[in-house]
Amino acid sequence: MTRPARALIALSLFNAVSAIGGGIALVTGALPVPISLLRLTPFDTYVVPGLFLAVVIGGSSLAGAVSLLARTPRARFTSAAAGLVMVGWILAETVIVQGFSWLQGLYLLTGVMAALGSRHLPMASPQRLGAHNSHRRPTSRGREPGPRHGGIPVK
Repeated sequence: MTRPARALIALSLFNAVSAIGGGIALVTGALPVPISLLRLTPFDTYVVPGLFLAVVIGGSSLAGAVSLLARTPRARFTSAAAGLVMVGWILAETVIVQGFSWLQGLYLLTGVMAALGSRHLPMASPQRLGAHNSHRRPTSRGREPGPRHGGIPVK
């Protein structure tokens, strides 16, 4: 696994753990955030925003990390999408609460890094992912069987 891939996995896990932990803290009230920050929202409590933070933001980052670890064909897309979801959350949060803190700056940065960092990963190819044509076996010379290579002719 390449160094950029390992760094992106670590970043995605950091985002996932932070968002899931923050969401749980908002839902349970363990995070002392003033209710006045919700004045421009339809919410009276932090339950719905906390669930959204944990499930959507944390879940997308976790999906990005898992897809990178599993080296799925969509790992680049999943990781980039999770970064963009984080950026969208932070931008919306900044507008809604009409303020900006260093913590929002940190997560804005990690979201941008996840979105852009996925571009530096190698493209997935079926051979690298272990996919193969199970119905065809290579010949003893390493070539695919076929009409010109001593295999069964195709009708």
